[in-house]
Amino acid sequence: EPDDISIDEIQKIKFATMQARIGRSNNSVIVLEEDQNNILKWTSSNLIKIYTNRGYVVKLTGLKNELENLELDKFHPALSGNFDFDEEKIFTSFYTFDNPKLFRLPVKTKISFIREEEITIMGKLKKLKLFEEKSLENLISWDFINLLWVNKEGYIIKSKQSFTPKNPEIYLQLTKKYIKPE
Repeated sequence: EPDDISIDEIQKIKFATMQARIGRSNNSVIVLEEDQNNILKWTSSNLIKIYTNRGYVVKLTGLKNELENLELDKFHPALSGNFDFDEEKIFTSFYTFDNPKLFRLPVKTKISFIREEEITIMGKLKKLKLFEEKSLENLISWDFINLLWVNKEGYIIKSKQSFTPKNPEIYLQLTKKYIKPE
């Protein structure tokens, strides 16, 4: 795995940041550009835009094949922040892709609690819950496994997520939290 971005480099940035990489690329810093009704829009230096809901990728643009929209199941824990379950749960979400166009592909996933883990992020030890989200049925036989490290507030702090069948996974790690103005 590539090295994490240094704490010094992150602290120089006055905005909310995440460490991100797609596939085997190096880690890079993405900066929060805006908050659109609790969907956070993060931007990289090469203008890749990553939109997240509570840390879950719901849109990604700037690549040849894009996730135009991910409509999460209304009970999906990334929407509610309610990851307080130990049994497996099944959800159906709808993916819309661009290049090639595919509108509202239904994808069933099963989310399972794996274990509690202590991991170090930005020099601080964090106690997180690890969940696995595994694809089940879909019309294009898209198989993936997402890994989600969730804090006690139900926010995804670290993840490995698949966002289209034509791109490698994205790895995200929250490095400087966004504090919403009152």
